[in-house]
Amino acid sequence: MQTTKTQILTLLKRTGGSNVDEMASALGLARMTVRQHLAMLERDDLVRAQEVRRPTGRPHFRYTLTDNGEETFPKHYDQLASMLIQEIACLDAEEIKGLTPSEKQKLLLRRLADKMASQHIPMVEGKPLSERVATVATILEQEGGFAEWRKSESGYEIADYNCVYRRVAETEDQLCYWHLQFLSRLLGQDVKSEGLISHGATCCRFVVQEEDLQKA
Repeated sequence: MQTTKTQILTLLKRTGGSNVDEMASALGLARMTVRQHLAMLERDDLVRAQEVRRPTGRPHFRYTLTDNGEETFPKHYDQLASMLIQEIACLDAEEIKGLTPSEKQKLLLRRLADKMASQHIPMVEGKPLSERVATVATILEQEGGFAEWRKSESGYEIADYNCVYRRVAETEDQLCYWHLQFLSRLLGQDVKSEGLISHGATCCRFVVQEEDLQKA
């Protein structure tokens, strides 16, 4: 069972920020209980409060995660470094000859995405799109703990609320390109991004059109 502290951090992770009333309502807790835990989380530099002024009445505070708060959720920086080192060792001189630094990055990450996807392909091969999406969401959930999917009017959406490479992705956009490659391989078609955590979104939202697979 999650502690109240963990419940609050998890809620802020999913919402991107909430006030005391919203947290109390969502968690079924008394406002005073929420305030007491927020005070401890602020003391530990896991959450921050920002004053929000309203047209009428007293201002209220919106709470969000700090960098330290973000880092309490699963991260795989060591795993990323290990995978990249292994893949660099497998590069052939002819493969990268004449490529720009950006092209070399894309090649490396594409190879990494293909390698990772190949490990999961047996789980989705031959399945209809709906089952593929559900399986991919489960893979992301196991990796980062905050992924979910839903049916949309034109296909499916996968929302991943925790970037396990957050600090790297904030400065290296190519890493998000790798994630799209990985998902595209598993789903058997192009996946589009409609929001990325590294660009300020609450979650990484990936969209796949059902009709695309039918045409393939």
